[in-house]
Amino acid sequence: MRLDLYLKNTRLSKRRSSAKALAAEGGVLLNGRIAKPGREVHAGDVLTFLDEDGRPRRRVEVLAEAARPVSKGREPEFFRPLA
Repeated sequence: MRLDLYLKNTRLSKRRSSAKALAAEGGVLLNGRIAKPGREVHAGDVLTFLDEDGRPRRRVEVLAEAARPVSKGREPEFFRPLA
């Protein structure tokens, strides 16, 4: 599943366009590497969100792919926050 679509469907981003922009600007790392919006995301991958200064601000582990938008409250089935 594409990174931008995963972010939108799991409610990590409100819109696909903002998820795409975030990834295109280098604001998301996938398993420690800068990820483009079309990069494939799979269960077990780790996403790291960077702030404007390039410092990590949030990390999550992908638990499952979300083929459709996830209902509010079901997000924990698809990703889990990491310390």
